[in-house]
Amino acid sequence: MESGPAERVTDDEALRLAREVADRLMESAGGAAEKPDLADGAPGIALALRYAAEVFDEDRYFKAGQLHLRHTAELSAAAPLRAPGLYLGTAGVVWAVAEYARLEPRYLPTLATMTDQLARQTQAIALNPAAGNVASHDYDVIGGAAGWLAALLKAADVLGGRATDATRQAADRLVDYLVELTRDDGGPLRWFCAPSHFPTILGPDGEPTPLPGYVKQFPDGVYNLGFAHGPPGILAALCRPDAAHATGTADQEARSHRVRQGVRELSRTLEALRIDSLDHPAWANLLLPHPDTGRPDTGAEQIPARSAWCYGPPGVAASLLPASAACGEPEPTDLAVATLLGLERTPAEQQRINSPTLCHGLAGLVTVYGRAAAQTGLPELRRMHDAFLSRMCSYADPHHPYLFPDYDPWGGHEHNPGLLTGAAGVLLALLGAVSDTAAGWDELLFLTPGPGPARRPGGSGDEQGPDRGMGET
Repeated sequence: MESGPAERVTDDEALRLAREVADRLMESAGGAAEKPDLADGAPGIALALRYAAEVFDEDRYFKAGQLHLRHTAELSAAAPLRAPGLYLGTAGVVWAVAEYARLEPRYLPTLATMTDQLARQTQAIALNPAAGNVASHDYDVIGGAAGWLAALLKAADVLGGRATDATRQAADRLVDYLVELTRDDGGPLRWFCAPSHFPTILGPDGEPTPLPGYVKQFPDGVYNLGFAHGPPGILAALCRPDAAHATGTADQEARSHRVRQGVRELSRTLEALRIDSLDHPAWANLLLPHPDTGRPDTGAEQIPARSAWCYGPPGVAASLLPASAACGEPEPTDLAVATLLGLERTPAEQQRINSPTLCHGLAGLVTVYGRAAAQTGLPELRRMHDAFLSRMCSYADPHHPYLFPDYDPWGGHEHNPGLLTGAAGVLLALLGAVSDTAAGWDELLFLTPGPGPARRPGGSGDEQGPDRGMGET
């Protein structure tokens, strides 16, 4: 674990650590190799190795990643992925395959098939945007519509002319659904989660029943404010430049207008839900409904969330960064910058940063601040990025099997090779910190492409790339 201020890490040192993590992931991915999800399974490790191959220009990493994709296909053939989630289902595999297809066109047919499967999965799920009828997992980044939409649009961009009508129709439906969730009718907000829509487990009678902890803590429902499970994820997905499909027809022009309005309204909602009593922008993990109105009770005592991507100010800022470009107003990005700069004024006990990993640790902060510095050009954000990078690297310990362990809030650690809470996520953060090309991986974390080098589109799929071996998963 880190102890005291860390010295600034050079690019060479970051690359050395990245190579060591990549080599260890190649040697063994442990139990993660037997999981088909992006969060902590084989697709996430494949994604990290794909970027290691590009940065180090070494095909052995690419081929190792291909093996993980192939094994993912074998796992999902034996036990098909029924859920479409970005981090927990089909959308995550689509994302990983899309990243490989950008470098190896022979993945394009596989990508087309899987994207069509994802589209049909999402179309089969009922989505009701009426207040009181929405569960967080219906719309969130981890398993819901925000993640599905980002994966469909990314795949469609890579596929170009290969994208099917089913893919386009599914994406349009998800855009419309997420826009509906941004509307404020004066009553409970659309993304409020009522107890009847809490996550469930099987009860003694074999029927689904809400998790007891949720019912006890939130008997009247809850408003989730995190990027991973709350409205910042909705905002991020709608900020994708391709979300509006504004290509000139009346319907598409109307959708583009609705998307801009939705981004504008949700940005204002997030600003209104910040904690007022602090000298820097911050948000709680969640808000309870007001007993009289059902709206978020901002007058109740609020405790700032930890400083992380999944929950807290950095994640909210990550969703606001692209919002000004999407809605045409400067306020969202201004609030994002103020939020990120305000972290220096946040007491350490409120930051609660004690892990080097992506979801709730320093790798997430390195990535958020790297994107913000690239977008704004502000030297203060670059300085903070470098400081977080140094702190992250200070956790490296050769005695740990993947060099970087994941720590829980009580100091216990776990050796995890996966993406969200493991070494693969740290590897991506290291690579993105020293390579403009590799920084493009952060589209996964933000749901929107960044300001870096232009991504090579798939076009019609006729382009021929270098021969990197079997292009089938």
